[in-house]
Amino acid sequence: MKLFRILLSVLSWGLLASCKNNYEKKNGAVYFRDIPIQEADYTSFKALNDVFARDDHQGYYRGVALTGIDGSSFTALDDQYAKDKSIVFYCDNFLDGQTYFTVRKNKTKRVPDADAGSFRAMTDQYAKDKFRAYYQGIGFTVNDVVSFVPLQYRFAKDSKAGYFGLKPISSSDGDSFVVLSQAFAKDDRQVYYCWITHADSSGQQIPQAIVVKEADPASFTVVDGLYAKDKTHAFYKDSPLTDADPVTFSLLQAYNLNYTVDSTHVYFQKNLILNADKASFAYLNDEYSRDNKAIFYEDKRIKGCDPASFSVLASGYAKDSHQIYYKGKALREADLASFAMIENDLDRDAADKRHSYQYGRRTNKKKESE
Repeated sequence: MKLFRILLSVLSWGLLASCKNNYEKKNGAVYFRDIPIQEADYTSFKALNDVFARDDHQGYYRGVALTGIDGSSFTALDDQYAKDKSIVFYCDNFLDGQTYFTVRKNKTKRVPDADAGSFRAMTDQYAKDKFRAYYQGIGFTVNDVVSFVPLQYRFAKDSKAGYFGLKPISSSDGDSFVVLSQAFAKDDRQVYYCWITHADSSGQQIPQAIVVKEADPASFTVVDGLYAKDKTHAFYKDSPLTDADPVTFSLLQAYNLNYTVDSTHVYFQKNLILNADKASFAYLNDEYSRDNKAIFYEDKRIKGCDPASFSVLASGYAKDSHQIYYKGKALREADLASFAMIENDLDRDAADKRHSYQYGRRTNKKKESE
């Protein structure tokens, strides 16, 4: 019993220590994580939460003063949004890619055009005022801001429409809109497949949403990943799978999101693997698979391959007793006897006694003697 009380005491102390506020007033000075805040007014300083604070003169984020803030009216809305009587701030603390994600930096910005009086934080970095909704401090228009609520996985809704990636989903019904997974949502009338594309090298994200035309909303459920089914079809993204039986449709194996089966068929993504024997079908590695008669790469049978001697190497390479393969295609110039994978070399990933290879192609770099 005494040991139990000691353990409970240690645990309670640990919880209290972990909950300790980052701001501290001691010896006539104010500190954030033991770093003094030189401009802080000791007498009026008050921590609002773990990251925001104020005094009579200004507001603070993680110990740094926010410019132009009225300290007496400054208040924290959550860990990222704060405001005074006229200005709203969005703040974040992030790992900087320019330092190879080894250094954290603060990002503080005013939320343009935000109405401070009606502005309130929501969940998952969303917020709204009486005019519009916001995500990470960026405003966007919604049909009915009063009823607008964020949902999971980039989705949101109001009484008029569902939203994905801050954009309304055309023809969606907000009142009955529900999120099913990261990729699927539905309302009483339709099912939607949604994804993000990147426009260019700048990394701009563009949300896309399309109707799954043959889906029945009432019976539609997500199987896993990009697969779903209703009472009459199985789907990959928005495409129904040829001849698939929805009753027996499932992943071939847990956590492998490229292969599915029903009672008689095997599929790679949206494509039926023709002539595959479902009873003996097995996934190998690197999108290679086999049944009792053949070897497959993705949804294609590898012609001329010897199943008895076939083995997967790495990085898309494989071999049988006759030749080397890369992503299902025979590398006819490769020397089978001397072919080997190469590690820790940026210019090649494999080599034989005559050539080096990278991504299945011969390179100019000569094979080095081992």
